[in-house]
Amino acid sequence: MQNFKAMVLLQIIISIFLFLSQASSQGIGDKSNVPEYAWLAGNWSGNGFGGTSEESWSLPSPDGTMMGMYRHLDSMGNITFYEFLLLDETGIRLKHFRPDLIGWETKEDFVTFEMVRYNGKIIELKGLIFKRKSENEMEILLKLRKGDVVKTEVFTMKKINKLK
Repeated sequence: MQNFKAMVLLQIIISIFLFLSQASSQGIGDKSNVPEYAWLAGNWSGNGFGGTSEESWSLPSPDGTMMGMYRHLDSMGNITFYEFLLLDETGIRLKHFRPDLIGWETKEDFVTFEMVRYNGKIIELKGLIFKRKSENEMEILLKLRKGDVVKTEVFTMKKINKLK
């Protein structure tokens, strides 16, 4: 009976040790878990839609999800709309809001951009592309459809500060 208790205790100790060593090897500080699209993290500002575009992206969570916020100001400096965004390996999901925070989409609906590919220089989604031009510059290409006409809006963005 004493040997049985000792064996069970030893198995529990080994299980805890294996769990803790695996958990620490998968921590946020482990660069091997950082998704290749993490270069987007930080605050960006640039042009687009005839005004100023500002975009902020969080660092990735342990599951690789990044949270983003966007706001557009017209040429007079008035806010025209906001966006709340989620990026992961499947793509981007976003909701639009008017300046008074009333949503464009219904409560259950959101806009999606399905992931095509990503790496340290590009995040290509169906209808939306983020191109990393340098450490502090990127270009965003957004395809817009109005009836049968497809137009590409180009945003030239500069990083205004980095997240660590």
